[in-house]
Amino acid sequence: MNAIVTASGVSLELPSGRILFSNLNFTIHPKLTALVGPNGVGKTCLAQLLVGEIEPSTGSIRRNVPVTLFHQRQEPPPITIEEFLTEDYSWLTLGEKLLDGIDRQKLCTHLSGGQWMRVRLAHSLGNQFLILDEPTNDLDREGREALMHYLQRREGGALLISHDRQCLQLCKDILELSNRGLSKFGDGWDRYENAKNNERKNLSMALDSAKRDRDQAQADRIEQMTRQEKRNRRGAETAERGGIPKILLGARKRRAQVTTGSIDALTLAHANSAVRNAYEAFDEMKIDPIMYANLTGMPIPNQKLIAEARGFNIKFKDWLYPNDLNFTWRGNLRLALKGGNGAGKSTLIKAILGTSFETRGKLCRGNLKILYVDQRCSILDERKNIFENIRDVSRLDENEIRNGLAKFLFTKDSVFQKVSSLSGGERLRATLARGLLSAEKPEILILDEPTNNLDLLNIQFLENFIREFQGALIVVSHDEVFLKNANVTEVFDFSLRDD
Repeated sequence: MNAIVTASGVSLELPSGRILFSNLNFTIHPKLTALVGPNGVGKTCLAQLLVGEIEPSTGSIRRNVPVTLFHQRQEPPPITIEEFLTEDYSWLTLGEKLLDGIDRQKLCTHLSGGQWMRVRLAHSLGNQFLILDEPTNDLDREGREALMHYLQRREGGALLISHDRQCLQLCKDILELSNRGLSKFGDGWDRYENAKNNERKNLSMALDSAKRDRDQAQADRIEQMTRQEKRNRRGAETAERGGIPKILLGARKRRAQVTTGSIDALTLAHANSAVRNAYEAFDEMKIDPIMYANLTGMPIPNQKLIAEARGFNIKFKDWLYPNDLNFTWRGNLRLALKGGNGAGKSTLIKAILGTSFETRGKLCRGNLKILYVDQRCSILDERKNIFENIRDVSRLDENEIRNGLAKFLFTKDSVFQKVSSLSGGERLRATLARGLLSAEKPEILILDEPTNNLDLLNIQFLENFIREFQGALIVVSHDEVFLKNANVTEVFDFSLRDD
C-alpha cells in the first residue's frame, strides 16, 4: 500500500523557543487513520505541517497526493451559501445530505455553528486526501451520522483529529502524539484503548512502588537519626561522669555531629532518589493532564423552579419554534436538550439566562445560582489572565486561589496566562475553576456543547465531574457516549415537540 504522506525526522520549534515535538518518523496510508493526544500537544500544528501551511524546523515531509486540511474554525464570509459553494463544490450525495434543510440563499454569517460546519464539510469532502480537525464539533446527530457513513465508505482514506469516540471506532490505525513523540497502533480503536489501559495500569503500579520506596526511605532516615541522637546523648553522659577534659568532650561531640550528618545526608539522598523515581514514573504516563478538582455544587430542593414555559416562542425574522414550547423544570433534574442544528437550543438557554428577545407566551425563571459554560467560554475576560479572572469573583486570598487553580492544572506561572492565548480545553478548565472558586457556589450547571474542545481524558474527567455534581444540570450535546456516561436521565428534544 503506497504511502500518502511520509515524515522523516520532523521537528517543530515555536517562535517562543519551545520545542513542540522532535524527530518524528511516520507514514500515513490511504485508510482511515486517527491522530489523538492531549490538548496542547501539537496535533493541529502537525496537521498544518502535513499540508504545507507551515514548514518543519528540521526534517522533511513528502506528499504523494494533494492533501487538504479541514480546520476546526473558519470565520463565515458575508456571502450566501450558494456563493460559498460555487467554487470547487463536488455534488456528492453526502454533501447534499449535509445541506438538507438549509436555505442556500441564506448568508453564511447568519448560520448556527452546526449549520456552518455542515456547509464547510459539504464544500470540502470531495478533496482527494483530507485531514479533518474535529469535524464533528457543532454537528447534530444526523450530521454526525452522515459524516461517519461517508468516512466508512470513502476511498483513499483520511486523517481524523478527533475526540469523538464513535468516529474513532471507525479508524484502522491510531497515531498518538505525546510529550514522548509519536506512536502508531494498528488494529483499531478498541485495541489501542486496551493497550493504553494496560500501560496506565503498569505505570501506576510503578508509581505506587516508587512512592512506597520514598516513604520507607524517609522512615529509615527518621529512625536512624533517632538512634544516633540517643547514642550521642549516652556518650556525652558517660564522658561527663568520667571527668573527661572539655577539649576532648568537644572533639567527641563534633565527631558525633559529623556521623549524624552523614547518616542524614545518606538517608536524605535515598528519599530524594525515590521521590525522583516517583515523578519519573508519573511522567512516563505521558498523556495525561487529567483535571482532578472536586466540584459538587449546591443541591436544590425538589420543587424549586428552574424554568417554566407556557406557549413560549421567540421571534427573529419568523417564530423560531414550529410549535410553542410548554415545559416545567424543577429540582435536581439532569436534562439534555436535543435537536438539529438551528433548532433553537442555545437560544432557549440564553432566554433562561435572561437575554431579551421578542417573544410570545410566558417564560418564568427560577432564582438560582448558575454556572453557564457556552461553546466559547465567554464568561472569561479575554483581556485578563487566569488568576485575575478568578480574583474578580472570589473572596479567597492569593494563596487559596493559586491552590484552587492547581486543581485545574494551572500551576506556577501558568496562572498568569492571558485568556486570549488559551486552548479550548484550557478555557473550559478556567471557566469551571472560576465557577468553583467564586464567592457563590452554583446550584445549576448549564453546558453548551462542552466536549467540543476537550481531549479524551478531560472528557472522562468532565463525565465524572457531572456525575458527582449535586445541583441541577442542563446540557446541549450531540455526543451520545458523553451523555450516557454523565448519567443524563431526561431529554427535551426540539424535533419531537408537538405541543
